[in-house]
Amino acid sequence: EIKDYRQPLVTSLGVILGFLVGFQAHWVSDEHFALSNASDWLVFAGSITGAAILLRVLFRMLSPPEAGDPLLRYRRTLRLYVSGIAIAFLSLIVAAFL
Repeated sequence: EIKDYRQPLVTSLGVILGFLVGFQAHWVSDEHFALSNASDWLVFAGSITGAAILLRVLFRMLSPPEAGDPLLRYRRTLRLYVSGIAIAFLSLIVAAFL
């Protein structure tokens, strides 16, 4: 059943969002913070975009189910989840090589 997947997904979202928000907070609060080159912009945009997608996933997982096929809704939510994580972390990896 779908309800069995809700709790682990919400827990993992909390951990990943905590990492992203902590990373951004530490980075932005640095006194020498500046978006001065392409890699800085890529990391900033990627982590903000990834966090926004993951917040959307959290909203979908915590909202009451809509009428229709719950498995179809869960699959869409899972795709959003994976894309949010991929965007956030791939931007860090790509920026390392710029």
